Amino acid sequence: MRIRTFVLVLFLGGCASEVPSAIVAKVEAAGAGKLQGASSQAIEAWFRQHKDFAFEIKQICQPVREKANAAWSDSTEGRVCAGASVASAFRFQERKGDGRGFEAGK
Repeated sequence: MRIRTFVLVLFLGGCASEVPSAIVAKVEAAGAGKLQGASSQAIEAWFRQHKDFAFEIKQICQPVREKANAAWSDSTEGRVCAGASVASAFRFQERKGDGRGFEAGK
């Protein structure tokens, strides 16, 4: 009986939750809701509705992504960063020109 209890405690103790992330907390506070159980597609869809915020999060994720391990992309923070990166690609800004045009042959 004691061995079973010890094995059960050892097994349950090995099930660790994710380390809290400032990036995930910032996105949740911005109105995305609880992200830990959200799919990658749901996170990306939310970011597509908030493109400017997605661009901001993408910039924050850049240094984290460079130092991340292989399992990071499966974490909540990794899915949030991936969703922000994809959605920020659809953030179009008007380009300012100098008013000069070019013609072929001149």
